[in-house]
Amino acid sequence: MTLYEEGRRVVARGITFINNKVLLIERYKKENNVMLHYYTIPGGGVDVLEKYHEAAIREMMEETTCHVEIVDFLEKEYYPNGICYWYYCKYLSGTPKLSGEEKERNSNDNSYQVVLIDMNDIDKINILGKGKDLVKKCYERYLKDN
Repeated sequence: MTLYEEGRRVVARGITFINNKVLLIERYKKENNVMLHYYTIPGGGVDVLEKYHEAAIREMMEETTCHVEIVDFLEKEYYPNGICYWYYCKYLSGTPKLSGEEKERNSNDNSYQVVLIDMNDIDKINILGKGKDLVKKCYERYLKDN
């Protein structure tokens, strides 16, 4: 059962880089006969009694088959219907590929694809919410000079 705080659904998301490319979910979603195209940071609902960072790790594995560990808590974001706990994660292992509920729900009108985006291309894509700003901050803070 998904956790709610202050009447809002709670999610956890993990920003992860593999070879200086950020791990994202590319989405095509049809709404009102219009095909939307955007990217999201892997993550999802926190289960009741689950720690936020545990949810970020679990969701990364469920959605992308990648094993990660939490490096740092970034921030807590409030939006109209939810609360998001953002984390910076270190990639450990696994081949990035779609799995879990996203793979099961994949259709022509609602498609998901795991992608690695080079940081040189980050400003060319639409990442929902604070995702793009947080990806840039993580890259500057943790990877740029490595």
